[in-house]
Amino acid sequence: MLALNAIGVTLIYSTVRTLNLAHGDVFALASVFVTSLVNLIGIQRDWPLSQLVISLGLTFIGAASFGALLSVGVNQLGFKPFRGRSRLAPLIATLGLSFILYQFALIWRTLQASWIPGEHRSVPGLPEVPIDGIPSLLPEINMIQVLHLPFQVVLRFGDVFVFVMALCFVAIATWFLQKTSTGQGIRALAQNHALAEMVGVNVNSTINRAFAVGGALAGAAAFIFALYYGRPFGAHGAQSGLLAFTAALLGGIGNPLGALLSSLFIGVFSSLSDYYFSAQWTNAILLIILITLITWRKSTSADAETVQVRDSVILSAAGRGLREKRWVILLLVSLTLVPILMQIFGLGGQIILRSMAIFILLTLGLNIALGFTGLLDLGFAASFGLGAYASALVLRSSGNFLLALAAGIFIAGLLGVIKGLLSHRVRDDFLAVATLALGLLTRQLIVNFDFTGGVNGFSGLTALRFPISYLLVPTMNYFLVFGFVLLAAWLSMRLTSSRTGHVWVASSEDELAALASGVNVPRVRMMAFVFSSAIAGLAGGLYAGTFTYVDPELFAFHISTMTLTMVILGGAGSVPGVMLGAVLIIGYDKVILPQLAILLAALWPNISVGPVPNLRGASFLTFGLALYLTVLWRARRKSLTFKGE
Repeated sequence: MLALNAIGVTLIYSTVRTLNLAHGDVFALASVFVTSLVNLIGIQRDWPLSQLVISLGLTFIGAASFGALLSVGVNQLGFKPFRGRSRLAPLIATLGLSFILYQFALIWRTLQASWIPGEHRSVPGLPEVPIDGIPSLLPEINMIQVLHLPFQVVLRFGDVFVFVMALCFVAIATWFLQKTSTGQGIRALAQNHALAEMVGVNVNSTINRAFAVGGALAGAAAFIFALYYGRPFGAHGAQSGLLAFTAALLGGIGNPLGALLSSLFIGVFSSLSDYYFSAQWTNAILLIILITLITWRKSTSADAETVQVRDSVILSAAGRGLREKRWVILLLVSLTLVPILMQIFGLGGQIILRSMAIFILLTLGLNIALGFTGLLDLGFAASFGLGAYASALVLRSSGNFLLALAAGIFIAGLLGVIKGLLSHRVRDDFLAVATLALGLLTRQLIVNFDFTGGVNGFSGLTALRFPISYLLVPTMNYFLVFGFVLLAAWLSMRLTSSRTGHVWVASSEDELAALASGVNVPRVRMMAFVFSSAIAGLAGGLYAGTFTYVDPELFAFHISTMTLTMVILGGAGSVPGVMLGAVLIIGYDKVILPQLAILLAALWPNISVGPVPNLRGASFLTFGLALYLTVLWRARRKSLTFKGE
């Protein structure tokens, strides 16, 4: 099953040379389609053999077609609008599409027979993905006994079925790549886009077919998964496809047989690790393998074609003028007055304002890596979480807030050094995936170790003491965080006009030109990652000190993507822009959305019947659309500007 997904990943990557972060969602949704279709038809194992085989065959065709259609849709929306104009835009666009597909999975769950509306769960508000299973449709027999072999082992029919199906599809994929014109076109595009087009390869058509075949393989894998396990695949989101990418890298991009062998190795290794160690350490080891493979992969001829230049679709020009400074001052004055007015009129919301200020710090930190230097850090939340945990450990031991804050900045800066070392070896989308894997690895290690509190984290940390009324403490906590926002904003504005800022931008504008001008590009990128991570660590330390608790959710992938959405929405490279992006996103999520939910609940009985729609439950769709549409709008605007020139 992993091999089929890995082959799909490698086919798609060979043509577009950018990772498809929505591929894991295609597989997951296809498995939901299979289980839903089986339940809809009512397939049972005791049906006549011919009827059972025909029904399963039609289900397989439906799954492959569903996967192909989803994958082609991802190409049309996430890759085609940016083709030839940006390498980061498709990566970020497919991240947005991944959130949208995840939202579809949550909606699909509400349509299943076992769905119970209302907050009945042990953790209210926790998203539920489709879980309805299907009856066991594969014969429960031991093939060793059936064949009368003299071995004291159990080999189920289902195990043989999965392995035979994998071998068949590997053979089909190999034949497809070697013998068909589309397969030869895919191989040509993998070697050299320009030369492939010169010898008559229809680039758009070939890429579309590669996505269709990759999606069909994901659908086939989903069919096998659902039949074998009797349930849909439960992991959705961009990170769910990382294991398939690991198998593709280990087996060699474009090598179906290598994907099968590497997938078998990963599967056997995972089972042995689960048995001899534990499942939580298996995940950590596999992430280490992925990071190692990305770091030490050999450069291909396709890599040699590209020279890293500033991505004009995603990155704005770093503002240095008076207008930029005026916008920063206006935002900071507004952020100063709002809590004072709220305190005067007795309004709540201090915690929301504090969260907003912390996210402004995060956006300013990510803006240094992405906006100035063009480095996409999908594991940015790890720097935030590490800063929070380092500060929490110091607060628990000494209660010294300043020392805790310094510890958070230092530890997060060390993580920035690791990211900088990764940037010496890899670039663009591979660097983004490496930082994503590093972020997931950091979270897994935090959960695994006992001294970090495991899955529960720490609570009841030493609260900051102010010599004022207790009622003013929330406001003072806000102004403490806001003071560091002022410092970070001032530092960012200074950097835009400093030599360091010019060097950062130069390294992203044209790498070869920067090297020729004497810029030490690896050192510059290292410095950007350290600065960026240190600011995130500062935000983490302030979070631990003002909220007095930390947990592994601070490392969650949605923290990274939420911060990325703020930066992209405001304009990566623009200091006031990213600050405004944070204000808009947090304002919508924490203020506007709850008020809309209250208004809808009051009006719904007069509009329709049935349960009130859960607006909060549609947040993944909202953020996915915001991320995708912002990238698309920037690409269209850049295209119109280019045509005007």
